[in-house]
Amino acid sequence: MLRVNILSNDKDIIIKLPKSSHELAAELRKAGIDISPERLTLKSNVGHNYLIGLYTEDPLGDVVIDRICDNDNLAELNKLCQVFDKASDRDIMMRTLLNSDVHCINGIKKLFADRFMEFSDKLVLNTSLERKPTELAVKGCIIEKAIPVSHRKFEAITKAPLRDEPLIAENKDIMYFDSKYNMYHCLLIYDKDFGDGIVVESEGSDYARYAQYVPQAKIIYEQHRSTHINELRLCCPIEIYQHIYDYPRDNCILDNADMAGYADDINAFIYENDLPAEHERGLMHWYHPEGPDDEIAEKVYSAHCTVEVINGELTGVITAKIIGELSDESMAKFTDYCVGQLSDGWGESLEQKYMRTENGEINISFWSDDESWALVPEDEYLSENTQDMEMSM
Repeated sequence: MLRVNILSNDKDIIIKLPKSSHELAAELRKAGIDISPERLTLKSNVGHNYLIGLYTEDPLGDVVIDRICDNDNLAELNKLCQVFDKASDRDIMMRTLLNSDVHCINGIKKLFADRFMEFSDKLVLNTSLERKPTELAVKGCIIEKAIPVSHRKFEAITKAPLRDEPLIAENKDIMYFDSKYNMYHCLLIYDKDFGDGIVVESEGSDYARYAQYVPQAKIIYEQHRSTHINELRLCCPIEIYQHIYDYPRDNCILDNADMAGYADDINAFIYENDLPAEHERGLMHWYHPEGPDDEIAEKVYSAHCTVEVINGELTGVITAKIIGELSDESMAKFTDYCVGQLSDGWGESLEQKYMRTENGEINISFWSDDESWALVPEDEYLSENTQDMEMSM
């Protein structure tokens, strides 16, 4: 349908679309282009040393070329060609395109929403159907661990399930069949972009010895997580000080009780100054697992920092969303990780920014080198502060 001409590193290659995503990636690699189809935009990119051109002798293909934009990528163009190339009503599709004002691949896909899963108003499931099944027997599969992967990785696994796969090899110890309860203990690998998944029980192998494709596995798994999540709250003292140039910080510290009215403004300031990548998982965005069996990586989904008024004073609070419970050892490690983020990572970054108020500029610090500072569970923090208040009275 289309020809893509790519000039890269003095090599000139022509790729005919459509192809399977695996073939497309293989042709790029063979030509020495180390950019994935998903990242290779249709705009010539001097920084990545490639020039790109699109050609066709197909009237519908000519309209398609006219209606895509530079920021569309080669992978999306290939998927579009896969659908258009098989269409039996190409003349109608061409007239529809010509009468529209769309100028990107997403816009084209929305015009023909019933042909593209992500835009269809009907439920579309990727699955396999058995012809005249005599029985639809199932067995329970306990998901011991779920691993999200890219669409490209997911396709590679599903197209060659008998090939050794590092993800399966790393987790084969958690997969087995329990004959006593007639249950499989499995690994779930799901496509983080499109949502389908496969359930695997490798029985000690490095490949998918037993496997089943599960449509919309991501949604099923996330719904399970949402109904099994516990909330853990850790609290710590905070310091708020006036931002005055050339003044020692200790001379500018403000009273937390006096600043209680600024809680909502400070939380808005924290959110606005977080990186977009931190909005979903907070401090956990920066967490690096120690290994495949890291309980913190497996169970702690997010950890967000806010301020709240506790016992009349502004207090730092880390609210963590946890699936199940952490062991004592993992709880101690998680607390240490959060302390590190407050002192050297996220907290240090926040402290270097100032917030404008009607009374001047202020800085917020979630950490102090004072011996009295500590990050502790909320019930422990409340207990200690209540005792302090009673003693002061």
